[in-house]
Amino acid sequence: MGDNSIYVNSAANNRPFEGWTEVQGGGTTNAALAAASLGNRLYVFAKGIADNKIYVNSAADGQPFGRWAEVQGGGTTNAALAAASLGNRLYVFAKGIADNKIYVNSAADGQPFGRWAEVQGGGTTNAALAAASLGNRLYVFAKGIADNKIYVNSAADGQPFGRWAEVQGGGTTNAALAAASLGNRLYVFAKGIADNKIYVNSAADGQPFGRWAEVQGGGTTNAALAAASLGNRLYVFAKGIADNKIYVNSAADGQPFGGWTQVQGGGITNTSLAGASLGNRLYVFGKGVKVPARV
Repeated sequence: MGDNSIYVNSAANNRPFEGWTEVQGGGTTNAALAAASLGNRLYVFAKGIADNKIYVNSAADGQPFGRWAEVQGGGTTNAALAAASLGNRLYVFAKGIADNKIYVNSAADGQPFGRWAEVQGGGTTNAALAAASLGNRLYVFAKGIADNKIYVNSAADGQPFGRWAEVQGGGTTNAALAAASLGNRLYVFAKGIADNKIYVNSAADGQPFGRWAEVQGGGTTNAALAAASLGNRLYVFAKGIADNKIYVNSAADGQPFGGWTQVQGGGITNTSLAGASLGNRLYVFGKGVKVPARV
């Protein structure tokens, strides 16, 4: 579906989305994107189609994107990336191709990336990762290969990661996770294996996760979710199963989610989305987003 080009749509806080446009620079990918913001810049990460290398593009707040450049360190992956920021550093996570190990690379604000290093704890996965920060900690989520359980690892700012632990609540999934923080809580989203329903679990800063609950609104998907926060609201994005349309649901801090609505602009995609916020705008990225002709 579409052309493997990389597209973005955005909305000012509490306003409708404004339409899909191609991210400048001419990049293409055959996997979902990852996005995060740091300082006054928005970053989007993609894997190359033929070379599996890891690329990044960025834009200052309110400005166009520039050119795609390879993330330093020579990493490759066969899955989507995950990205998050903490303090003055931007982090990108990838799974290894042959070993399924979980790797991280980072860059100080405005500086080049360094080398890829394995995330401590020895975890492996066969799906993309999810990442988010809360307080002074960086969190990375992964699904287990054999058991499909959902695991988390974290690191204090500037410190090594610890051990992988199962997210409380007993959830399982057969797709990548999505994660975001809002207020003093960390949220992780997953799709159900048998029912394709969309579930969420959360934890207060420094506290264990609770139980998995279905996101209100009755949505289903056959791909990973995307999540981001802006202002006092938490947003989750999903692609439809039959129609491949792009949907969003949101909740005010501490409140239930509402209903699923199509992201304005009419785009359809066959992969997961990526979400991020910068300043007063919410962004959603997709690959090969096709906008059907009006009739």
